[in-house]
Amino acid sequence: MKASQNIELLLFLFFVTICFNNCTITKYLEKDELILSNNTIIIDNSKENSKELYSLIKQQPNDKILGFIPASINLYNISSKKLGEAPVLLNYRLAQKSASQIELFMKNKGYLDAIASYETKTKGQKAEVIYNIQLGNSYTINSYKTNAQRNNNLTLKIEEIFKTSKIKKGKIYNFDVLDNERNRIVEHLQNEGFYKFSKESIYYKVDTNQINKKVDIELVLKFNYGEEIKRNHRIGYIKTINIHLSSNLVGLNSDTTFYGGIHFIHNSKIPSFNIKRLAQKTKLKPKSLYNKYLIDKTYQSLAELNNFKKIEFEFTKTSASENTDTLSTNIYLSEGKKISYSLEVEATNNPQLQEGVSGSASISHYNLLGGSEHLQLKYKGSTNFNDLKESRLILDFSIPSLIGPFKMKGKSMTKTILSASINEQKRPEFIRNSITGSYIYQWKTKKYYQHKLSLINVSYVNFEGQSSNLNNISEYLIAKNYSDHLIPSTSYTVRYNNQDINKLKSHTFLKLHIESSGNILRAIANPLRFDELKNEDGEPILQENGNISYTLNIWNKRNIFTQYIKTSIDYRHYFEIDRKNSIAIRGMGGIIYAFGNTDQAPFHKKFIAGGVNDLRGWQTFERPTGSMAPNDTLFTGGAKFISSIEYRFNVIKKLKGALFMDAGNIWEINSNYNNANFRWKRFFNDFAVNLGVGIRYDFQYFILRSDLGFAVREPYESKKWQWEKVSIQNAQLNIGLGYPF
Repeated sequence: MKASQNIELLLFLFFVTICFNNCTITKYLEKDELILSNNTIIIDNSKENSKELYSLIKQQPNDKILGFIPASINLYNISSKKLGEAPVLLNYRLAQKSASQIELFMKNKGYLDAIASYETKTKGQKAEVIYNIQLGNSYTINSYKTNAQRNNNLTLKIEEIFKTSKIKKGKIYNFDVLDNERNRIVEHLQNEGFYKFSKESIYYKVDTNQINKKVDIELVLKFNYGEEIKRNHRIGYIKTINIHLSSNLVGLNSDTTFYGGIHFIHNSKIPSFNIKRLAQKTKLKPKSLYNKYLIDKTYQSLAELNNFKKIEFEFTKTSASENTDTLSTNIYLSEGKKISYSLEVEATNNPQLQEGVSGSASISHYNLLGGSEHLQLKYKGSTNFNDLKESRLILDFSIPSLIGPFKMKGKSMTKTILSASINEQKRPEFIRNSITGSYIYQWKTKKYYQHKLSLINVSYVNFEGQSSNLNNISEYLIAKNYSDHLIPSTSYTVRYNNQDINKLKSHTFLKLHIESSGNILRAIANPLRFDELKNEDGEPILQENGNISYTLNIWNKRNIFTQYIKTSIDYRHYFEIDRKNSIAIRGMGGIIYAFGNTDQAPFHKKFIAGGVNDLRGWQTFERPTGSMAPNDTLFTGGAKFISSIEYRFNVIKKLKGALFMDAGNIWEINSNYNNANFRWKRFFNDFAVNLGVGIRYDFQYFILRSDLGFAVREPYESKKWQWEKVSIQNAQLNIGLGYPF
């Protein structure tokens, strides 16, 4: 038996031992101790699967892989308590608390007669806790009124807000609705100047009728009469705004600069921050009513600058009239670190000994010119230890506002980004160099939407190689892609992400991208008499579609400018089963089509398959197009579709695991190789499929990931499904940071 087969057998036996050896889970228990194996909720004799209800249970069973394999307990037992997770022992006190919590929850949902209890079912030394809830009838709202008297501005405002309430007669009583209504009232009044008004200023009286299952609700306003309401519910008028640019300002060490109606207090004659930009980000203005919404917007706008580790607001009463307090507003800004560093590493390995490693290092300055300008210098490099190397130097300079003729009122997180990069790719057959410059706008509209407009993106690509060497790679595709050319493009990307990191709920990510290149240059090629691409005999070179290619003279060389349109969509959905288990799915597709001045899109603009975040059973560029067989070509495609599903679970504490499947491929649009081209009739037949298993370790600030991918379906093989490749010696190892999607 080969050494690799021995290793595989040992790993398999170890996995079986920790996963399926259920006889060991009670190994270290005392006779009177029970392992909590499961929690079940029964509502009116029907099983309930609500994640919200299960989150109320105070004691949760040990993590289980796939929901039934107690790997953590088994590992704990077979390692003599050195590894894994100790078994969770049934605690009757916590079970009773959980039942009480569930009962209160259902009462708040309108089932005021709800009764919750629990019972246990045991098998050996394993116990299941069953929570039984009898709901009874729901209570409905009979009336809703307020005690606010129509005798001043505050109570008149409350009466006005009261008319648009969501609390209506006939609706089911729901405490959450009442609480949201109270928040709505407070928010509205605070935006109208009532700066002392809070949730504690109002409360509800609820009178229940158990016979007809009705409730009468009264909104009670504290300090509802005479001088008390004037003293406790006053309008705030902001007279001055002071922004302190350092938390260590004392006496004579401070100076003040007045701009835009705001006093900027700093510790030198020259402020360390651009006060004009800070004034723009301050939405709260002097000589205006107190407004909580504008205060929150000011906080958000200042936080978006990424310059301050702490932002604090202070409102001080300076004078008072009959119903109004004059306020002085102090905003304290504590500067954070100006410079940061980062380092990332990824690694791959496959059966063809194409080991590779890639990494990046960056340095960032977050206040380069005093106006929260962000400068980042980043280097990215990769090699596969087989004379294939790539390096890239990127310089990004971002300004926290939109610079140019465009005005976008109401937008947040606005940025103008100037970007430049130099890229070098080395192979034994050629060297490819490129220089890129971009002018980019970035902004947010609604809560979940982010936009990016690359107004100008120009790339110049220079190629050094021998045509004889090209023929060894590909007769057509690479020769077309690897030539000197100019790429003048414009692109737009919109992202949608409704994830809430503070709540356990399923969420969606969606990215749409569209890009266009060379259309303006093509339109003016004839009037401006651009050079025609000609052969050695001086005759125009025609494309396969009969078009003439035009060139521009750059550094005394004739360069074709590319003309194409590209679009892609990336959809992801995350099903949160519980805090320890989730399922992530992904579908991504795109197409790039060259026309007009070129009949092939640039190599680095086309789609690739394989790698740490793609088809993980193959290396980057290794996955052939369509049903072609692999060769020495760096495969790219004009069309792409991949889909992935990944089950993610906790193993032990910060150690997490994953089981995944990736499927899809890339295709050419109009190549000379028919089996490389996209055809609807063989779309699914061209799918490449890999299965895999992953281990991830959560370092809190980042996740270190290691995935093993097994290529089980090859479109070019006569026997497409090859389950025998599920072995360590045929695995593709992927090491990276963060989740793959």
